[in-house]
Amino acid sequence: MILKPGETAPVSGKYVEVGQGGGKVKRAQQIYVNQGEILPMLSPYSIKIEHKGSSEVRNRQHCWKLVQ
Repeated sequence: MILKPGETAPVSGKYVEVGQGGGKVKRAQQIYVNQGEILPMLSPYSIKIEHKGSSEVRNRQHCWKLVQ
């Protein structure tokens, strides 16, 4: 189950920081959250996308994934 920062945790357990699509992150944060608590915010980051001569800057943010 993948949740965005700031959402309330539907179940108690250990949550791990994952990438935008649910992939692994190096040196990921791990937290224990009780049911009904709000998940902490993660720092946003920007990426530059270049395609066929045009470039765009997109803002992204990691998510939380329940592991147990």
